[in-house]
Amino acid sequence: MRELEEAFERARSRRAAAFVAYMTGGFPDRETSLQVLTALAEEGADVIEVGVPFSDPIADGVTIQEASQIALSNGATPRNVLETVARLRRKVDVPVVLMSYLNVAFRYGLQRFAEDARSCGVSAVIFPDLPLEELGPIAEVMRGRGLGVVLLGSPVTRDERLARILDASDCFTYLVSVTGVTGERSEVPRSAIDLLRRAKSLRPESRVAVGFGVSSPEHGVLLSREGADGVVVGSKLVSIVRRGTLDELRDFVREFRNSLVRSHTP
Repeated sequence: MRELEEAFERARSRRAAAFVAYMTGGFPDRETSLQVLTALAEEGADVIEVGVPFSDPIADGVTIQEASQIALSNGATPRNVLETVARLRRKVDVPVVLMSYLNVAFRYGLQRFAEDARSCGVSAVIFPDLPLEELGPIAEVMRGRGLGVVLLGSPVTRDERLARILDASDCFTYLVSVTGVTGERSEVPRSAIDLLRRAKSLRPESRVAVGFGVSSPEHGVLLSREGADGVVVGSKLVSIVRRGTLDELRDFVREFRNSLVRSHTP
């Protein structure tokens, strides 16, 4: 987990938000997936979030749902997604956060899931369907194996509950910009800015990363200037991989990262 904290600290030293790049594991297939994840790291992602494909991804929009189905149809499993992460971590020094629905972890075996994730180089896990009230036993298993647990807050989360989430989350809290599912959007919704400001008002020292709908360098710059410690780009990257080339992905990631850095350069 320390490597994840250090990634955010390096971004803070640049006075910019950390660039958290999401990609569905095993998409579109195992070998291409490794190439895609490597490109994200090489072009400047500070943190890579790898989603474990699932047949009923309730928090994901159409783009990531379709990516999950393609990955599953091409043989993706939790185990071989972790193996791809291990191969990635042998090549690059970029921390990986694993996003998985709880059902996947329980079917895998919760303790074995945590042990295998950590041994493959994962720093922390995100369970989008994990309620705060059920965190205790899950966190005990994850943290006992050296994994952080990242929690989520949304625009409808009340201040008292948001404060508890900020206190309980490891390394950073994932702020969901809208009430709904993932997907590209033309602009940063007002709800994202309001949620970010509430979180920073409640817990000024807590790290927060904003995701769901961050689709352009301009979105990232706006959120960084508003005080986000990280910005998460997902559906946009998945769309590029599905319709474009690896070079197009590299170009977008490089420009996004450079925009974050330039936005805070005197």
